Amino acid sequence: DILEHINIDSTATGTEHKESKTDTCQPYEGERERENRELKAILLPRNLQAASDLLQRHHWKRKAIKLQVFPTPCKEPADIFHNTGPLQFIRMRSGVVALFILGACALGAWCAPLNSVFVTFPGDILTNKSDAEVADDYLRQYGYFETERRSGLQSSVSTSKALKMLQKQLGLEETGELDKPTITAMKQPRCGVPDVRSYQTFAGDLKWDHNDVTYRILNYSPDMDASIIDDAFARAFKVWSDVTPLTFTRLYDGVADIMVSFGKKDHGDPYPFDGKDGLLAHAYPPGEGIQGDAHFDDDEFWTLGTGPVVKTYYGNAEGALCHFPFLFEGKSYSTCTTEGRTDGLPWCSTTANFDKDKKFGFCPSELLYTTGGNSDGAPCVFPFVFLGDTYNSCTTEGRNDGYRWCSTTSSYDEDKKYGFCPNRDTTTIGGNSDGEPCHFPFTFQGKTYDSCTSEGRGDGKLWCATTKNYDQDSKWGFCPDKGYSLFLVAAHEFGHALGLDHSNIQEALMFPMYSYVADFSLHRDDIEGIQYLYGSRHGPEPTPPGPKTTTTTTTTTTTTTTSSPEPPSVEVCKVDKFDTISEIRGDLHFFKDGQYWRMNSKGAIKGPYRISDNWSALPSIIDSAFEDPLTKRLYFFSGQRVWVYTGNSVVGPRSLEKLGLPGNVERIEGAITRKEGKVLLFSGENFWRLDVKTQTIDKGYPHHIDQWFGGVPVDAHDVFLYKGHMYFCRDRFYWRMNSRRQVDRVGYIKYDVLKCSSV
Repeated sequence: DILEHINIDSTATGTEHKESKTDTCQPYEGERERENRELKAILLPRNLQAASDLLQRHHWKRKAIKLQVFPTPCKEPADIFHNTGPLQFIRMRSGVVALFILGACALGAWCAPLNSVFVTFPGDILTNKSDAEVADDYLRQYGYFETERRSGLQSSVSTSKALKMLQKQLGLEETGELDKPTITAMKQPRCGVPDVRSYQTFAGDLKWDHNDVTYRILNYSPDMDASIIDDAFARAFKVWSDVTPLTFTRLYDGVADIMVSFGKKDHGDPYPFDGKDGLLAHAYPPGEGIQGDAHFDDDEFWTLGTGPVVKTYYGNAEGALCHFPFLFEGKSYSTCTTEGRTDGLPWCSTTANFDKDKKFGFCPSELLYTTGGNSDGAPCVFPFVFLGDTYNSCTTEGRNDGYRWCSTTSSYDEDKKYGFCPNRDTTTIGGNSDGEPCHFPFTFQGKTYDSCTSEGRGDGKLWCATTKNYDQDSKWGFCPDKGYSLFLVAAHEFGHALGLDHSNIQEALMFPMYSYVADFSLHRDDIEGIQYLYGSRHGPEPTPPGPKTTTTTTTTTTTTTTSSPEPPSVEVCKVDKFDTISEIRGDLHFFKDGQYWRMNSKGAIKGPYRISDNWSALPSIIDSAFEDPLTKRLYFFSGQRVWVYTGNSVVGPRSLEKLGLPGNVERIEGAITRKEGKVLLFSGENFWRLDVKTQTIDKGYPHHIDQWFGGVPVDAHDVFLYKGHMYFCRDRFYWRMNSRRQVDRVGYIKYDVLKCSSV
């Protein structure tokens, strides 16, 4: 009985209680039992007035009563709390009676049912930080404690002055105090770039020294079809080209001025994202390497600002977008549905009334296709085996980037075939099932729900279960909302990539806080800022961005889309010398002229594949590559540049000098991973030791290859680690070295490793 765990605070009655010397699972005895019986008499009446009458008769009306959970002989306190629901501490003062009994209503017939019960959702992100701590972090993150940062003095300011600066920036009353409007503003979604005034540019008025600016989209969010994302980015660039002499040319390979990518949390640069909401994106000012690049937080729900954008596949609607809501057999649907089908494939109508128009298409689903990976878009196969465990749905196991994947055969352990799962229109965000689709109907507290609900929550947010019974499985996530307009956020970030900083005019595009605008037009403040850098536009009106063409030519670059013809197929045994060889994801990869082959642990060889199909940011020639065993990140080297892949996200190209390597290092010719996050990088006759975590070269390097690896050629063009042995390659030969740094074999790569019939 729940009343066995309710007690009255001894300070409320003036009665002293002895401390229990027995086990914590023993009930309290003596005077406290009498008080509990009296309190039970108060709790039994069916309304608060009756309880108040009893309190008056017991002279407790002006005494503080505190309800507390106590253990029973058979349950630990945590179990009691979990099974009965949160039993709050309650005080009654000055005639105010507040009694809350939450959970299973253990009083039976004596307890009137409650209309709504708030529960603690597992995986819900809660913070124990005070408003003052949140404000301190915010002010520090966005530069308000550094009043002289533009002159390089970096002097600190008081919290009050920093708050006034923030309030001025955001158009709030400049009180210098942490008032409610300021706290509310700090919790709004925004850009991650620090704030400054009006249309001022980054320190030094950074700008591109050419007007034909190139950009490249390195990867895509699963929230929208790639064609919709392409269009959003093209329109975002057009915002700026309409008012300046700038033109924007998209590249499909090589290095562009502005490299655009999606990533989550720690996505490879020094400024990690923070999950759903909060920071939406950030961008760097013009310059070399990572400068000019724009990164978008893939934990956000990216839309066009008004809800899920669902492009259909197959069907008879020729790829039209879903129309929500739509009618099917007289019932209205606001999401894709599997009703009317026996194969489990979600579908939607592309008009308001399927019953009338019969226009439909299939919605994104892992049962229809996958993206990325190494399975050429093949659908998931359920169940599948991964590391000995069986999976019946997409999973994030084995990955540290949060992306959901599946095997495209019944056993990943045997076949190593996989792909990334596309997001469904009902994909959840956050919770403890991030990325999983809602399951309708689902059961919550014994009631069935056919759509998202806010029941059980005190914040009004809509959520759903991702299994059929939340009461049993406790698996859930927030339902998709209107999302953030990728077009508006991209237009803002591209402003940074062109050299603009934040504005303090709320209507300006470069204002740091996000707000959706249906009929967007560039504010005068934004126009003055960008024209301060690049001048005004002259000549005829620019044409709107058209459809993607097969080939785009500029004075310096010829670019080809992913729809270009496949490269000529080459047999691996006919390759004279490979650009590099590296073990990635357990398979030995052989790279040559924009292609690669994979050899699994059993010696089976597949390929060739195009490098750009799996790692779209990379150039055709790869000098070296390695996989970090701890983070599973992939590092690719070409010339004096390095790219770092985390799942589908990429950072780079970065200069080798950013890692601490000398400027005269022309290329990295090999890499060998060591323990504790260390990697040996080989170039010429020397090698360096890279600390992967700090992205720096350890002190005391370089060393000469002869000093540590005697007996191998010092002019090796490729060095890699495979099955515990180090391989040093020159021409068609290899020297194999064991863990004791002894050469135990010399042979031919093609004959001994690839098992070709000739060398």
